[in-house]
Amino acid sequence: MSDRPEIEIQRQTVFGDDGQLEVTEGSVETSLEDFGADVDHRDQDSRLDRPEASQFGVDDRPKVEQASEGDQSTLFADTDEDQQTLTGEEAAMQCLFGD
Repeated sequence: MSDRPEIEIQRQTVFGDDGQLEVTEGSVETSLEDFGADVDHRDQDSRLDRPEASQFGVDDRPKVEQASEGDQSTLFADTDEDQQTLTGEEAAMQCLFGD
């Protein structure tokens, strides 16, 4: 049993075409999708389901495999150790995105 009090709905209103509030008989359900938001409907793993270390200071959790990069890309270019930019700077560890 929940410790929360029951909330009794006495009247439900919606905005009409003229912008005024109108009392409705039935319940109105909305979603962020109604306002143009992209909603992820996949089941999310809770943090409680993630493995934890056996003791403090020891990271013996199983390794997590990364599926693929998907829409994201790396912040730094893959370069050779002696590779330079067009301006003669060291190319390694140069951020690919602007300042």
